Amino acid sequence: MISNTTLDRLALEVLRADALELRAVPKKVTNEEVASLPLNQQPFLYASGNWGPGYLMVKGLVGNKPLIRCLGRYLALEIAEKWPTGIDFVAGNVTGGMIPGWLISEELEVLLGKRTPFVYIRELRKTGGQKELITGYQKNREIVPGASGLDMEELVNFAQTIANGAICLREAGFTCTKGACILYYDNPVANRDLAEAGIEMVSLLTLPRVIDVADQSGTHPQELLADYREFLKNPLQWQADRGLTHVERGGTK
Repeated sequence: MISNTTLDRLALEVLRADALELRAVPKKVTNEEVASLPLNQQPFLYASGNWGPGYLMVKGLVGNKPLIRCLGRYLALEIAEKWPTGIDFVAGNVTGGMIPGWLISEELEVLLGKRTPFVYIRELRKTGGQKELITGYQKNREIVPGASGLDMEELVNFAQTIANGAICLREAGFTCTKGACILYYDNPVANRDLAEAGIEMVSLLTLPRVIDVADQSGTHPQELLADYREFLKNPLQWQADRGLTHVERGGTK
């Protein structure tokens, strides 16, 4: 098990890489008013179509190769400890889960002592139908029908993408009950949806830990960190209290 001291150090490295952005979202604002606000007051629109006051750009860390490799190695250790058996291949969700997923597949080969193939899954906001949504398993003798896939994301916020990834894998004839990510928001909406989707998660960092480290190290204003904590307690209520409503097709911005 990775020590709390090490996890705090990793969280601080992520913060020092300027991955966390927070915005001072007004107490009342409608969807239509968002675009007219200064950028530092505009709520983030997540891929799920929900709104929030902050975003941690984990997928942007791929440009920092030493850091993303370090995070991948530690996450692989957590995965191998929890699931020493039962992972036949890794599936990285486009786009954020692709590079971390590849790194994890490489690390697991060493830790588990066996070949661990990699595939990637596309168009996860739409479910149903194959249409080559999964790339890398066709004519691949190392990935047989019924094999168990590890569904991989860089971060999990509202859990929509990782749940859809599991559905894609299951519809293609594979087993998928395991998920992993570098950063987990650990909010009640995601916890509920992952349970309903039958996915057990392993993460390296949680957003509450990152917020605590940011608070202790003074990397971000305390009032913005406090609002982010409130958001995590009940994201949908935070959104509703401000007059914001779900957008059918989201996308982090």
